[in-house]
Amino acid sequence: MPAVEQSLDRKRFLLYQLPYLLLYAVAIVLVAMTAHNAAEMNGYWQMFIPLVALVSILGGWRWAEPTSGAKWVYVLRQVLHWGAVVLVIQLLFAHAVQDFLNDEQDAFVSIYLVGLAAILSGLYLDWKMALFGIFLVLSGVGLAWLNDNYMLLLVVVGGGGLLAIVVSLTIRGRLLKLRGADAD
Repeated sequence: MPAVEQSLDRKRFLLYQLPYLLLYAVAIVLVAMTAHNAAEMNGYWQMFIPLVALVSILGGWRWAEPTSGAKWVYVLRQVLHWGAVVLVIQLLFAHAVQDFLNDEQDAFVSIYLVGLAAILSGLYLDWKMALFGIFLVLSGVGLAWLNDNYMLLLVVVGGGGLLAIVVSLTIRGRLLKLRGADAD
């Protein structure tokens, strides 16, 4: 492969990875803020859902069928998927449900629901979204276990995010090597 094509391939790869890097960065900040004050984080987690949904839609766009009708069906399914997540979280914050959950529990439930929705979206469309969902769920677990140790939590969650990015890059590198071997 000529050097110019490799350079374009790397730039295209970085462009595809940028939204996921943004998700990991924002998620790490949100988890750290949730560890500091879970009661005030529900709104931030709800505002994070459209960003995750947008990255999910963009990440799976390449894998949707090439016809324009199929692309719109794909977008509709994604909007319904993420709309259902928003609806469930809104129902959890309804006044009657608040008698069963306190503000701290609401934040954990939000993390777990967004993580689960990302995993399910990723299973059907883009494995990087599933990896991000696993990261979110494990971040929620880490948050629950390490709630009183903010620095250790930040190291664990940040390390988990870096590990997920490294796994993503490793898988991509192996896929490229397989494609290169097939071309020879």
